[in-house]
Amino acid sequence: MASTELTEEMVAAKEAENNARRERLMQRSSNMANITEPPPNFPPECCCIKPLIYHSIKLQIPVHYQRFMYTVCGLYISLIALILFNIVAATVYLVFGGGLMHFGFSFIYLVGLPGAWMVWYYSTYLVFAEGSTVRRIAAIIGLLIGTVYDIWMAIGLTGLGGCGWIVAILNTSKTIPFILLLIAAILWTLHAVIFFSTFLRFIKISSNIESDRRNIYRDI
Repeated sequence: MASTELTEEMVAAKEAENNARRERLMQRSSNMANITEPPPNFPPECCCIKPLIYHSIKLQIPVHYQRFMYTVCGLYISLIALILFNIVAATVYLVFGGGLMHFGFSFIYLVGLPGAWMVWYYSTYLVFAEGSTVRRIAAIIGLLIGTVYDIWMAIGLTGLGGCGWIVAILNTSKTIPFILLLIAAILWTLHAVIFFSTFLRFIKISSNIESDRRNIYRDI
């Protein structure tokens, strides 16, 4: 009986030791994960918004691709400014007798702020950070959509919110709104040209990355 009790005590002690060891291993794994995976830092914490992802061109993107990625980042930031300026131009256009529908549609393009991030910016970022083939395809499609978006805004059909060339030309008699509409049309055109050029560069650069990956696997 005593032998049985002693055996049960030994088993219980062994289980307790294993549980303690398991907890230590889990804690160690958790600490290692915190070291290898930096905490989220984007978007910046504000009010009820909390960071969701870690974003750092300097730390995550290879040095020889950082300049290109900063260009893409600049295109995204300038797109934010352009969408906001587009709303200002549409507002002035409305004040001077422009269409209410055009004014209303200009606010719909605010969807482009998070949309551009998800559709083309972050996919492009992950191509250089991870070197994923799937991400490359997603980025190419996203950048193509971004180019079409810029062209659409530069055209500026009346009543559809884009302050581009058509709506500017149709309002040459209204000095103040014409000036703002003309500036918006020029800026959208410049953004479209630079964006398309960046799109072509990305295809070439990402193709080289994909080729290097295949050569590495072939050598292995």
